[in-house]
Amino acid sequence: MNDDLLNKFNEVEKFHWWWAGRQELVKDLLTRQKPQKILDIGCGTGETLTFMKKIFPKARLQGIDYLPEAVKYTRGRGHSAIRADALHLPFADTSFDAVLLLDVIEHIKNDSGVIKEAKRILKPGGVIVLTAPALQFIWSAHDVGQGHERRYTRHMLLRLAAKNKMAVPFISYFNFLLSPVIIMIRLASRLPFLSRLGQYDSRLNYQLAHKKPINTLLKFIFLSEIKMLKLIRYPIGISIVVKMQKT
Repeated sequence: MNDDLLNKFNEVEKFHWWWAGRQELVKDLLTRQKPQKILDIGCGTGETLTFMKKIFPKARLQGIDYLPEAVKYTRGRGHSAIRADALHLPFADTSFDAVLLLDVIEHIKNDSGVIKEAKRILKPGGVIVLTAPALQFIWSAHDVGQGHERRYTRHMLLRLAAKNKMAVPFISYFNFLLSPVIIMIRLASRLPFLSRLGQYDSRLNYQLAHKKPINTLLKFIFLSEIKMLKLIRYPIGISIVVKMQKT
């Protein structure tokens, strides 16, 4: 990820429908856990840590990011953050109750190494909450612009957990209800005259969120879908979430 993309995130993350849904998802997966110490790997703008502070006001929060600009943003929001590599975390073994990897591992070639290192710093019973883009067949310029190495399937993440001997109490695709439209747009963007649709900074991504009626509608749809994850698992989706637990 580059600084330009990070700046775009900082501009819309507080109100964008997609971030609202992801925050709700993370909250639901961690509420029963009641973590006292949380590490956000790839903390970006620090907005996730701000949300975590509201949900777990007594928890000790720590952010790391490889980008100096991200560390600056996160500290500006009043959180502890340092520049560090996800493959070489500067923390002692069994230091944290929960690790967040929210749309991070798709940027790193050695994704298994990231899980191994996150597991190392987790206390027994601690969890990793991981989200990532899903479905390799919709790979597009959007992924290239975001600096992705891959998109994931359910099988890929289960294999990643098994390789690192992590239990999987929860896994599901999400962004399901809007997936037909998004899949159609991503596939259509492969046509030369529609290529702009697939760019990460097209008007369909960040600028659309500034149109309040549309953003409100999309947020309602997405949050409704997230709430249903308490009852069902989606067979497909633009993103995927997994909760891994250290036994």
